[in-house]
Amino acid sequence: MSVALVGLALLAVLALATAAVPASARTGELQGVRAKAKALAADVDALDAQIDGAVQRCTRATDSLAAVSSQISDKKRLQALALRELYVARATLVARAVALYKHDDVTALDAMLSADDFGDLVSRLTMVQSIARGDRDVLRTVERTKRELADRAVSLAADERAARKLVVQRDAELKTVKAQLGERQAMLAGVRQEIRDLAAKQKPATPTPGGTVKPPSGGGGGGDGGGQGQWWPPIQQAAGANGVSARGMYRLMMIESGGYASIVGLGGYYGLFQYHPATWKGSWNPYRSAGITDGAAQIRATALALKMGYGHAWWDPSYSWAFSGR
Repeated sequence: MSVALVGLALLAVLALATAAVPASARTGELQGVRAKAKALAADVDALDAQIDGAVQRCTRATDSLAAVSSQISDKKRLQALALRELYVARATLVARAVALYKHDDVTALDAMLSADDFGDLVSRLTMVQSIARGDRDVLRTVERTKRELADRAVSLAADERAARKLVVQRDAELKTVKAQLGERQAMLAGVRQEIRDLAAKQKPATPTPGGTVKPPSGGGGGGDGGGQGQWWPPIQQAAGANGVSARGMYRLMMIESGGYASIVGLGGYYGLFQYHPATWKGSWNPYRSAGITDGAAQIRATALALKMGYGHAWWDPSYSWAFSGR
């Protein structure tokens, strides 16, 4: 073999090596970003749940404040009525004293001196005692009621202050959780954009739908034999049998694994479409008896999973990008 041919052979080997390594590296980088996106999505879900709880607590605090305020309004009205009744009672006592005693205090001595006989004396003394006792009872009731009303007003005012403070605290809690949620959502949006950018860098040539289509070119799948193009016919067949997009499935495969059936991603995900073993062994999958790195089995199972509507739940954001039609 001539030196030139040897040189060309060496260049070809180097070209194949540099083509395979970056594709695998980019796939690993993409898997890492996808794992970060999943973690952020979990944070967003947790914060969403916290917001629901915070809103409920805030609502309960506001309702409690409204109830206390309503009680205060009712008690103020009742207090005004009671004070009016007390005023009328005291005025009635004064009027009765004026009418009966003509502005003079009636004593037992007055009753004795004005009595006509012993029977009249007893009646007058009894009346004086009854009137005096009744007046004292009424006055004590008036003072007791006034104190009770004042104590109740103080208690309600304290309840209102506590309720307002709780409303402020719950509102601050809700604002804090919302701010954290906004921050996580912004981070998640950034990571998803990073995923789209990485996927675009390793974007394969998209097949032409319909008719007899040549296998897409680009990249290599050396470790799995034959490159990614070998998966295009079974993808077409499985997608057609399940009524899903073959183009979308192919793009999803390239995003997830780069077309390497034996690849193991971060977190223990395997194969062309990066299945977790627990998911692969699920009762939904009629192909679960095949090995998880069996490319043909994963293609058929994925076409079925897409038909069943698991695309967004299992592969987003890769799924949304792959089937966006861009």
